[in-house]
Amino acid sequence: MPTPEQDRVATVLGRHYAADRLDASELDRRLDLTFGGALTEALADLPPLPSEAAARKRRWGRRHGEADAAQPTWVPTKERFIDPGSDRVMRVWVDPADHKRHYVPD
Repeated sequence: MPTPEQDRVATVLGRHYAADRLDASELDRRLDLTFGGALTEALADLPPLPSEAAARKRRWGRRHGEADAAQPTWVPTKERFIDPGSDRVMRVWVDPADHKRHYVPD
């Protein structure tokens, strides 16, 4: 079970990924560091994030649970799959407010 601090760092990393500051492989590497306990190293060299208000714009995809981009408050998981309808690789994100899963092209 992740600690609250690990959840916080994963959320920050998710916001950087959603802002296109990390690619999928770098997000995976930093999540491994986070859940391995290297929280400071996981956040090293990341620039400041945009304001929360600027990142609240939500656009949904055509399929249930699919989003064009991850929202800043969502927490990324290491879970990915190939969507059989589009053959795209999708990453699973979780909204900590309601625990809903969201699927974002990776």
